Amino acid sequence: MKRFMVSIPEEMERALEKERKERMLETIPEVIRVILSEYLRK
Repeated sequence: MKRFMVSIPEEMERALEKERKERMLETIPEVIRVILSEYLRK
């Protein structure tokens, strides 16, 4: 697995934190992986 380091604005961090709670996930990177996975399946 490759690792990437990204910087995100605070607004995006808040949106990802909200999404993390709604999906009951543990970390922001986990949320990003799930969202990307769903997006790329389309």
